[in-house]
Amino acid sequence: MLTIAVDAMGGDNAPACVIEGTVQALQESDNRFEVVLIGQSDKVEPLLAAYDISSLNLKFLHAPEVVTMDDIPATAVKTKQQSSLVKGLQLCKEKQADAFVSAGNTGAQMAASLFVLGRIPGVLRPTIYAYFPRLGEGLTNIVDVGANVDCKPENLVQFAEMLTIYQRYGAGIEKPVTGLLNIGEEEGKGSETLKQTYWLLKEADSKGKINFIGNIEGHDILKGKASIVVCDGLVGNTILKFGESIPEFLGSLFKSSLEQLMASGRIDQSTAKITSEMFKGMFEPFDVEKFGGVPFLGVDGISIVGHGRSSSRAIKNMIYMAEHMVEKRVNAHIAEVLNEK
Repeated sequence: MLTIAVDAMGGDNAPACVIEGTVQALQESDNRFEVVLIGQSDKVEPLLAAYDISSLNLKFLHAPEVVTMDDIPATAVKTKQQSSLVKGLQLCKEKQADAFVSAGNTGAQMAASLFVLGRIPGVLRPTIYAYFPRLGEGLTNIVDVGANVDCKPENLVQFAEMLTIYQRYGAGIEKPVTGLLNIGEEEGKGSETLKQTYWLLKEADSKGKINFIGNIEGHDILKGKASIVVCDGLVGNTILKFGESIPEFLGSLFKSSLEQLMASGRIDQSTAKITSEMFKGMFEPFDVEKFGGVPFLGVDGISIVGHGRSSSRAIKNMIYMAEHMVEKRVNAHIAEVLNEK
């Protein structure tokens, strides 16, 4: 049976929401996999006692230490070997678990994943991507979104190759389309790094590793011009955080405007309710919790990371993502493609 290790102490709402999400995942999936919940027994076990877990494939493993959001990643990995983060990844290394899930410190999880699991042969640097809404059907992923701030051209090209493999085998996209985020569409635009990346991406395209359409600009992201948007981690993380702020910002403006219209009598309660439902539906594509989390691509194992503010629903979907990555053998496909002669 598939075994997924879950960090009970990872995230702003841990361990309560992690426990709730884990129980929901096991119940809704009819126990098609097993979960090993890892954390501090004095904090986890009292909360677990509130659930009837007698029929669930759920085990608990005590981990006395916790990697916090404020910990320095490399230091935390070295000094907190008995943390839920490190112990969970160690289970994967020892083949006692097939995947690991956490909504904790992203930098620490990346460092621990590299330290404990290592890299897939042929991978220069592991990376992390994010989901973005787009017009029409399909999905858009931006890579990198913070794992690698300073990127060489060959790193960016490999990110595109790995994400192409994920989209093809993990997301069922027959022909993923890659665009290089730049300040203009012309091939001579951008920094020296971007210029070199452009030609390396064209070379990868000629070898059939990716489907490269050239440079794209910021306004092309939500239009869905490319399913894969390539940039360094500094740019990607900035776009990600800006995107996350859009629903809340526009929601505040909408609420204020709606209250003014109601106060003036221009619309009634019924109309306000319908309008609010329409507004809520409009921003559903921005809901990242339906994906739960994303895997570190290039790590020699399955390590899924979620947002620090993850709810129980996000935790549940992170567990499903872990199951999905195992079943689709994404890492095996990455190793095969990157090491082709």
